[in-house]
Parts: sequence; C-alpha cells; structure tokens
Amino acid sequence: MLPVSATLRARVALAPRSVVLIDKFGELTAQELLAQAQLHRHRPGSALPGRGHSPWNLLPAHAPLRQIMVTVLASDAPLELRSSGTPEHLSPRRRGPLTPSQFLTLTDLGRRIGLRPGRRVASAAPGVHGHGLLVALGALALGCPLLDLSHRPAAERVDLLHQHPVDLLAGAPVHLVDLMLADRELGENRPVRIERVISGSDVLSPQLRADLARHFGARVHDIYGTAETGPLAVDGRPLRGIRLRERDGELLARTPFTAGRTYLTDRGGIDADGTVRVTGRAEGVLTQGGMVHDPIAVVRLLRTHPGVTAVQLRVVHDAELGPRTVAEVTLAAGMAADAAPLPEELRALVRDHLGAASVPREVRFSSPGR
Repeated sequence: MLPVSATLRARVALAPRSVVLIDKFGELTAQELLAQAQLHRHRPGSALPGRGHSPWNLLPAHAPLRQIMVTVLASDAPLELRSSGTPEHLSPRRRGPLTPSQFLTLTDLGRRIGLRPGRRVASAAPGVHGHGLLVALGALALGCPLLDLSHRPAAERVDLLHQHPVDLLAGAPVHLVDLMLADRELGENRPVRIERVISGSDVLSPQLRADLARHFGARVHDIYGTAETGPLAVDGRPLRGIRLRERDGELLARTPFTAGRTYLTDRGGIDADGTVRVTGRAEGVLTQGGMVHDPIAVVRLLRTHPGVTAVQLRVVHDAELGPRTVAEVTLAAGMAADAAPLPEELRALVRDHLGAASVPREVRFSSPGR
C-alpha cells in the first residue's frame, strides 16, 4: 500500500486549482501546496523518502497548518501522532497506510459529523498534535477547504471566521469556548453561524455543549478517542469497527488502529443502550496544590517562544484564590517592549498545546540581571 503522503499527493493533484487552505497569508491552492512540498522534499537536509526518518519532532509547537501540510506531503515517513493530552504519559503513535477496516471507521466518523467533499472546515486545534493533524489530513483527503485558526490572537480568529464562513468548526473544548467568548466580545453583535461544531480531545460538558449550540446556531458533536486507539465514538456511540468494554469503572478499547491490542483509555462506563460515558483520565492525573498537570512540559513549551530564555514555575498562596501556579519568565537581554510577548499570549500557547489544566494562573516577566 502507498504511504499516507503519496496517497494525499495523488488526491490533491486531481484538482490543482482548488483552494486547500485559508490562513492569515491568504488562500493556498492544491497546485501551490504540491509545489511547496516538492521544494521541501528535495531541499538539502530534509528527511528523504524511504529512510524512515520522521520530520515531526523538528516542527515547532506553534507550527501553522500550512507548514504541517507541506511537511506531510514532502515526507514518506510514517505519521507520528502526538497526544493532545498529557505528553509525558503518551508516546507518539506511528500511522502507516490506511487498512480497509481503518478506512471504514474513518468513513463512519466523517458521515456522522457531516464531513464530506467541498465543505469548508475551520480548525482551532494545533496541527502538531493528533487532533489538529487528523482534522487537516481529513480535510485534505476529502477536498474540503481548511481555515486555520490555530495560534492566532482572538481578534484575528474572529475576523477570519467572519470573512470566510465555514460549515464545520473543530477544536478541543478549550479552543471552542475561547472562540465563542471572543466572538461575543468582538463580533459586533453578528455572531458567526456554523452548521456543525466538532469537539474532541477532552470532556465536553453539557453546559458548554448547549452554549456552543446556542451561540453558533450549530449541531454540536462530541468525538471521543485517543492517540493510541484512534477515534472511538461520536456523541457516545461507538464507531464502526470499534470494540469498547468496561472493567472496574475503566474503558478498554480494541480498534482497527491498535493492531489487535486492547488499550486502557479512560475512566468511564457504558450504559445499557451502548452509550459510552467518559468521567476522567485513566492515569488519574489531577491538579494538586495549585500546581499544573505537567510542569516540565510547560517549561519546555514556554522556552520555545522567541525571546524567552528561562522559565521557572512556582506555587504561591493567595488568601482568595488558594494555591496557584506562577510562571516566572526571563526575557532576552535588550528585548524591546513592543517585541516582548504578552502574558495572555504565553498562557494561550500553553492552553493550545497542553490543555486548560496546564495553564499557569499568572505570568511574570523579568530580564537578565534584575
């Protein structure tokens, strides 16, 4: 079977003038995407086809979907899906060519969420993680123009959505609520109307689901899955080819993506009618004493931001808020005030890549020698 990249290159080449991506730089056609991938494929130092080198670890945490797509089409190495959850607990999962059973599962997923050729999709999920990557590749494979909302300030995201109406909006709950609140504040009483909103990578509360439906006038879908198992269920109903069972309050999954293995996924249960309920992470990672889930991952991520030279996390006690995490960020010497990142910019970076529970409550800046 052909690798994913070769299959996608063949699919994209069928409609060279079609728009495949819309972002802050404008529209990107299929022909332009293939040309950029060809240049990347043959430039010195790139991961060459057939060597098995994966280029994913070289991508920065804030890589835009344009860069993701070029990297996918340029390399024949197996895809590695990074977890959108707790990175230290989940290793990257390689994805080779799709098998017939995997294709049937993904086809069922697309049918249930209304994803079909020609529909315009907006993605707020980071493309370097499994969630955002699958949205981008699914849109590319089906011929759906993709609007990149990832890593953009709130005002830019709202403007892009108003300028380029979409049929579907995909993201984790934290992305969706941020976008909804930004649209309420900046949309000038003209809320974006979207037919379907697709949530994944975290538990979607009934309250948020109702709020999203009201604000966008949308049908809201909740996708459940993991990096190891692939997608498992939509709105609590298992997808075609998925085998889920409950054992002692935990969910076990065997799917076309697990190579015959059964994986423990999360805490939850299965109702008498077959509906799957997820109540929490299986590894029991909790915020304790005001500290974020994974301080090492937070420090590493913040240090990838240009101009940040050092990061230290500490817990402070507040009479009103209780224990809370403060990120003390050291900026490069001589950095101009207008070039320095804003606290909300760094907090949004953490939220996008590690989830809401990993966001420091406060960010404080310092310069060397202070």
